Amino acid sequence: MFNKEIEFHLWEDDAPGKGHDPNINKNNRHTRSYKALVNEKGIAEVPIPLMSDEKILRQVANQFMMKGDKNEGANHEYYVTATYSGKIQGASQVNVDVANPDYKGQPQNQPKPQPKPQNQNQPQQHTPKFTPGQGGGPKQPDPKGNIIEAVFIDDTGKELSKVAVGDKVRVRIHSKNMVGKHIQYVVWEYDTTSNDEVYRSGNIKIPADVCDTSGFIISKDIFEKGIGSPIGDPDADKQNYFIEIISKDLSAESQKFGVNSEGLMEVEKVKSAAGVQKQNKNQTGEKCFCNRDFEEKDVKQLVKLLKGTETIWEGQALKGGKRTPCNISDKSFATLTKGLNSAFKKYNINTCIQKIHFLAQACEETGTFALSEETKSDYLSSQSIYKGRGLLQLTGVRTDEKDLTTLFNKPGPYKDYADYKNDQNIVKNPSILANNADYCIDSGAWIWSVNKKMTSNPKSDAITKWGKETLGKSLNELALYGDKYLELISVLLNGRNSETEMPNGWQIRKNNYDLLKTGFFIYNKFHGNTSPSAPVNAKDIVTYHIFANGDIEKHIPKNIKLENQYLYQYIYHDKNNKEHVICKAEWHITQEKLNGQKPGIKPTHSKILSDIPVSDGQTKRRVKYQNGDIAEYGTNEGKSFWVLYKVTGRKIELVKMPDSLNYNNSGISIKYSFTNTKRRYTEPGHLAVFIGVLAECGYSDVQTTGSCFSEASCFPSVEHVNGKSIDTLYLDDIREQKLINAFHKFGITKQLRGSKKKAFTHTTDGKKLHNSHLHSGIIAPGKIKIIKE
Repeated sequence: MFNKEIEFHLWEDDAPGKGHDPNINKNNRHTRSYKALVNEKGIAEVPIPLMSDEKILRQVANQFMMKGDKNEGANHEYYVTATYSGKIQGASQVNVDVANPDYKGQPQNQPKPQPKPQNQNQPQQHTPKFTPGQGGGPKQPDPKGNIIEAVFIDDTGKELSKVAVGDKVRVRIHSKNMVGKHIQYVVWEYDTTSNDEVYRSGNIKIPADVCDTSGFIISKDIFEKGIGSPIGDPDADKQNYFIEIISKDLSAESQKFGVNSEGLMEVEKVKSAAGVQKQNKNQTGEKCFCNRDFEEKDVKQLVKLLKGTETIWEGQALKGGKRTPCNISDKSFATLTKGLNSAFKKYNINTCIQKIHFLAQACEETGTFALSEETKSDYLSSQSIYKGRGLLQLTGVRTDEKDLTTLFNKPGPYKDYADYKNDQNIVKNPSILANNADYCIDSGAWIWSVNKKMTSNPKSDAITKWGKETLGKSLNELALYGDKYLELISVLLNGRNSETEMPNGWQIRKNNYDLLKTGFFIYNKFHGNTSPSAPVNAKDIVTYHIFANGDIEKHIPKNIKLENQYLYQYIYHDKNNKEHVICKAEWHITQEKLNGQKPGIKPTHSKILSDIPVSDGQTKRRVKYQNGDIAEYGTNEGKSFWVLYKVTGRKIELVKMPDSLNYNNSGISIKYSFTNTKRRYTEPGHLAVFIGVLAECGYSDVQTTGSCFSEASCFPSVEHVNGKSIDTLYLDDIREQKLINAFHKFGITKQLRGSKKKAFTHTTDGKKLHNSHLHSGIIAPGKIKIIKE
């Protein structure tokens, strides 16, 4: 038997006298199993912590008492069985007694646990907290029902003890007399001092004594909720989770499960090599679903992933065991699969990310293909002629749009869809959208790609909030941005909840999206972290959006990916709203400098930290001072001199400009090269301006002598400090004026020309120092709009 696995189970013994009666005790098995391998001595050992699992054991023990007993007495008696290959091979001959905390005859002077101050982000106050060797105090059993146990499982039903970020977990809930009741589960990250809530489910209606929830993906965001400190927190790499169950209908206490070394589920930030080797092969095959049809088995798989069962169009369960039927004409997976594939092609829902977004929303609206129309409720729309029908619940408009008490009895979008389909029967017989499978699916795709769009008014509050890149875009177009506009898409579809200030049904929509992306489409395997035909990594990197009309926006996401923390991305939007990802640029922080001074000799005003020769274009020597100042020496126009750049005490950002740009795509050409300079750093906004100027002109021969050095100095210039100006060599007069106009359009307010040059519009005389190049600097205040997500 060496190295064979033995499975142990814990039982509560209600049989009188010695021995164990399997008939009396048949329902008294603790649902958790404990496994161990047989060692070289022929022994398999496993610890079973009785007191840590006291809540569970109390419920098991008191669930089936001997006939005539009012309680279990002063002690619970437990024994263990050993199972090999599915058969019980033996049981322990001696029972273990554990004090019964519900026993009313226990001594009154028994020490009681002292209450601790309650943190609002900790499990609920009435949650029992146990310490080794000490009970949680007496509890009156709820006569209506109780939760026996909750454990983490995978999609196959296997109990989980170790997972990693990116894995899907489900919660299995064992209960008694709870069918039809509502609960909520909370997942906590366990700490010795205080626990962190990492996930909270929506309300769940218990369908049976054993309920497997749809689950969730342990995302990076969820994992980060368990990290108390950004630096030095041991939870940054590995965490342990337990479950709290909260009854929503009963007055019963909330209950925690798995709060011990055996029950906690370990979560790794990065999956171990062994874990990777054990991962299941991608069930969707070796190809992504971009421009690829679903097979029937694929649709069954995604339905099971979200719902837990391979059932569709089953209607909605009601109280008392009744069910609202779904009247769709064809309830087969074959028709659903065919309809989805047809709609995706017809309405250009082609890429994986577009399909993920669409299905996440459709499954929230239909209960994962359970219903094809709104069921009657207190909502006025559900009582209306043109109530919500189809995959995305096409809904009419109110009879009186100013009176919020009127029904949705005007066709509105129904008429628009009827015109689009050239089928006025849709208005006359609106139930066709719920009863006919083809119309049900097609109407949802029509809403997605044709009907629902972001406003086209650039001055609207919505555009002010979300940015001009969303202007006039359909839901299908917004989906191309990956995670970035999931909230906006949800709001456009079904509005915002006034209490939570989040989209209606947000948690389900978000869960569906995460599950589909990671559990079905395996998105990162095929696409990395990018979204096809959309700003690359726009959701996890600060991005400058440069628009053809001269506008510039800086978008700052809520979460920035680790490798993008010191990168800015630059995207140009042409006149047709097509996006062009131009480049990424590294940024850093340095000390701001005042305009340079020419002292005539080497400055000695502060202690010198370094004085070294350099070969940075015209700069030949650089001195750094203890107070942060920098002095540079070199030659310009045949003269050698020093320039001193003093610090202001403030910090600024600089980006390293690409050594050159040579972008040419779809009629947009963005090109430049450096000449005779190492001043290859500039202020981040100036790089955005420069990209807009280059796109506006489309020239292939623009040369720049740069902006500033990495620490904001700028020899031989005195005004290029902090990267606030960019120099370009002159072109012919006609093209030069166009270049100047473009700089002006994108917000530059100060342009200096040489005294020997033509008096170009928007420029002033910069004397002979600018005879060889145009100086363009100082961005208009407020020109770059900051948008924080």
